[in-house]
Amino acid sequence: MKSLLALLFTLAALIGAAAQNSNLLSRLEPVPPFPALRAAAVKDGIPLDGFDSAPSNSLTPGDSISALITLHQKGNHRTQWLIYFEVMAVSNRPPAQTIKPVVLYNSMGDKFEFKRAPVGFRIRTIGPYVDSASIWGAPVPKDNYGRARVNGTFLGLGLDKSAATIYRLHVARQKMHGTNFDLWISGRPPPAAQARENQKHAAVYHLTPEEKNALATFEPTLNSYFDAVGETPDLEGMMWKVVSLPSLWSIVKHGGVTAELGIDFTNVAPLGLPTGWNSSGSPAYTLPLWVKLNQKPALDATFFVANPRPALQACGGIVGFLAQNPDDAENYLTLRVISARNGDSKKTK
Repeated sequence: MKSLLALLFTLAALIGAAAQNSNLLSRLEPVPPFPALRAAAVKDGIPLDGFDSAPSNSLTPGDSISALITLHQKGNHRTQWLIYFEVMAVSNRPPAQTIKPVVLYNSMGDKFEFKRAPVGFRIRTIGPYVDSASIWGAPVPKDNYGRARVNGTFLGLGLDKSAATIYRLHVARQKMHGTNFDLWISGRPPPAAQARENQKHAAVYHLTPEEKNALATFEPTLNSYFDAVGETPDLEGMMWKVVSLPSLWSIVKHGGVTAELGIDFTNVAPLGLPTGWNSSGSPAYTLPLWVKLNQKPALDATFFVANPRPALQACGGIVGFLAQNPDDAENYLTLRVISARNGDSKKTK
């Protein structure tokens, strides 16, 4: 299947990035863990702060990520959950020499090979917690577990270089008044004539080998992240709280609910995150996504990506995201990575 990057140069011109960033920042001031959540984490030895600086070339058992989810609703009502990812040893791993690499081609005919490095995650969700109980009292926190298995190679590569390349190409495109070329990734090489044509366009943009590699890893890295996060217990229920659902008449008209997911490449851009967001000391980039239900906007989400090293490989360098209800400005959810630890360092503390 061709990559989502096939859409990159068919989208509208870069618009409104500065305004979007301003709106984002107003919602990203870090909310600290509530006292009850902090007490539960301390009791179970889950780190709530600290980003290890010791370099690591791969994910190893014991590496962990702690993420804080805060749901904001009308009346300044806030609810929190704690998500804890820990790398586990993979059982039944086949011999390394028998594992075939992932082979990809871009529209210019370049071939890329990436090794498969199976990584297992044990995922734990604790919550919900509230900062003030309602007239019905405080909810009862639950403790749920999940597991996931992904290719750690792509998580280790991250998305920051892909985002930086996409941003540079957009800026260059504006200066060139919209010169276009195919920029897809596939498991099969393109026809020779098509490859030659796209090589000419790539030369116009001075696309480097490093940038080509970054673009090739964009979709598999994002998929690896979704494969892991998609197994997070209770996350789906949290996300539904900020989704704008279609009306009954829309469901009748469409014979149910149809869903569309897209990436707004026109607003991939650098963003200075507020103090309290860790980005490994490197620039962070926005990666906006949208969801439509029955052709109507249902969810606006923006991921914040940074360099995955040294301790952010388990989340692919995605330090958090903001999910907003497009019809309700007071209803939004943030996920923020608040701790990233290497397994070896935790043993010595």
